[in-house]
Amino acid sequence: MLAGIRSATFRISDRVLTARAPARPAKRRQSGVTLVELLVALALLGFVLLGIAPLFVASVKSNYAGNEYTSIHVLARDRLELLMSVPFSDAQLAPGAHDNDLSITLPDPRNGLPPARGGVRNPFRICYRIFQLQIPSCDLSTVPQNAPFTPKLIAGVGEVFHYKRIDVTVISGTGTLGVGARKARVSGVVFNPAPEAIFSAADPGGTCP
Repeated sequence: MLAGIRSATFRISDRVLTARAPARPAKRRQSGVTLVELLVALALLGFVLLGIAPLFVASVKSNYAGNEYTSIHVLARDRLELLMSVPFSDAQLAPGAHDNDLSITLPDPRNGLPPARGGVRNPFRICYRIFQLQIPSCDLSTVPQNAPFTPKLIAGVGEVFHYKRIDVTVISGTGTLGVGARKARVSGVVFNPAPEAIFSAADPGGTCP
């Protein structure tokens, strides 16, 4: 009888052990980015940036040059309109070249005046040239209105002339981006209100850059 009990107990224990020890599932292997993969990704990123960098620099230079061209055209137009609004015999319209009259530094935006010391260097220069021109006498009666003609440059004193031509040139030196010098030139005409009374002055000549 004891033998039978032991045998039954063994079988029960065997069943319990079997129930308590199920098969364990295999662990999934966790994998991440290795150092080699990271280095390869960085190398590819570097090659992409090397290809984009020149395009970015060219775009910055182009925008900078475009903004500066706009600035020098505005300055040239403003000066031309100012000169065309002064009296015909004003000293500003004396024949010859008139050199730069802008301040060395840019004006303070708070008061519009150049600072007493320090400040930002003014990259712009203005030069304008005044010419005395005459419509040839042989053409006064033969050239139809609004038709083209060849004017005669007057440089001497006391000669008859019919209008002045104003050429305004604004120059900007090489900027911080090193994209070269920029230049804009605009022209206008003011007519002599009394050719029979207002005669030419001596033209000392000279040129603008």
